[in-house]
Amino acid sequence: MKNSSCVLVTGGTGTLGSALVCALTEAGFPVAVNYWHNQQRALALQQKAGCELKRGDVSDEKGIDALFAGHNYRAVFHLAGAAESALLPRVSASAWQAQLKINAQSAFLITRAALQNLPRGGHLILVSSRVAERGSSGQSAYGAGKAAVLGLMKAAALEAKPLGISVNAICPGFAPSALSDGLSGAVLDARAAENAIPGADAAQSFAALCVWILNSPAPISGRILRPDCRF
Repeated sequence: MKNSSCVLVTGGTGTLGSALVCALTEAGFPVAVNYWHNQQRALALQQKAGCELKRGDVSDEKGIDALFAGHNYRAVFHLAGAAESALLPRVSASAWQAQLKINAQSAFLITRAALQNLPRGGHLILVSSRVAERGSSGQSAYGAGKAAVLGLMKAAALEAKPLGISVNAICPGFAPSALSDGLSGAVLDARAAENAIPGADAAQSFAALCVWILNSPAPISGRILRPDCRF
């Protein structure tokens, strides 16, 4: 039986994704969590939040088909992504393509499926990054992929208008995660020092905004939202 009230979270086992899944389940939303590699972490999240697990590669069309089969989601949050740090002259063509596949192609495939499957009143939220807007040394491929997400969101919001579906992008604050493992301690300290509110929990701010979007009586669409207290 299809569950029209279920919320899909791709990349749901990461730092931001886990915070979002827990916030959604605490707010009473049934949640389906997509993951690809870390089954142990997925099982731990399932035990904690009581979510459904759906393993699959969201940068592959067959993976997307399987993810949407048997569900009519009310909302889709697309967090799946990856980052590798290297100065631009040292980025190989294969590394560039791999980054675009997981960060841009996955967003395209998810967006296309969401616009075909979400009901009127549904929500699609794509997660981008401040790097897409401001740049970051050593993250050209990641930044390009996340910038593509912003352009995709703008076009999708226009096409989703007659369908009654809202489409937005979120650029979260900085939350240390697997995506930042390659950054030096000095860079991490500098990122933390940028916060206007010392010790601000970017994952919790992100999750709170996502829940607010679903509960808001006045939907918004075509916006880049920033739950970020960095200067």
